[in-house]
Amino acid sequence: MKKYIFLIFIITAALVWGQEAKEVVVDLPDALGIAHELDEEVFCGWTYGSYSADKKHLDCTTFVSAVVDTILSRHNVDYTRKMRNDVLINHSNLGRNLVQKGPDLQDPRYGGVAYAIVKHNLGTQIKDMSKVKAGDFIQYWKQRKNGTWFGHASLIESVRYDKKEKAYKAKIFGSHKSTDGIEVSTFELFLSGDDRVVYIGRII
Repeated sequence: MKKYIFLIFIITAALVWGQEAKEVVVDLPDALGIAHELDEEVFCGWTYGSYSADKKHLDCTTFVSAVVDTILSRHNVDYTRKMRNDVLINHSNLGRNLVQKGPDLQDPRYGGVAYAIVKHNLGTQIKDMSKVKAGDFIQYWKQRKNGTWFGHASLIESVRYDKKEKAYKAKIFGSHKSTDGIEVSTFELFLSGDDRVVYIGRII
C-alpha cells in the first residue's frame, strides 16, 4: 500500500511540475515572434524613414518601440511615456553631438531599449555576448571610417560564434535603411569591437 501511495505521489508531482513548467514557458514573451507579426500584419509595405503613418515610414527605434509596446500590452503592463522616451533615446538634456563624438559611456541612456528594459524592471541587460540569443533587443553605435558615428536599434534574429574572427556575430531584424524597410539584415553584425558600443537587453 505504501509503495502504491508513493507511486501516486510521484506521478502527481511530475504532472504538476510539468504543468507549471509549461505555464512558465508560455508566459515568456516571444519578442522576435511579435516583431515578425507586426511586420506582417501592422507594418506590411512600410518603408524606412522618420515615422509617418500617412507615408507609411518607420525608423529603427520606432519599430523597436512598437514591439516593446505590444509585448507589454499583452501582459497588461502600461507602456508609459517615460518608457517610450527611453527606448527612443528622446531626451532633451543629452548635451552631446552624437555624430561627432558617439555615445557617452558614462550615460546609460544611450543604451536606448536596453537601458529602458533595465530601468523599468522589464528584464535584464546582457553584457556577456556568449549569452545573447534570438529575440534580444539591441541598440548599438558604430564609428565610421571617417570618424563619425551612427546608431541603430533592432532585435537579434540569430547569433553565432565566428571561430575565424573569434567574435560573436548576429543577424538583426528591424527597420533598416539598408533594406528600406523591415527585414532581416543582409549583413552579420559584430557584437564587439573597438569601433562600436553595443547594448543588449532581454525582456523577461
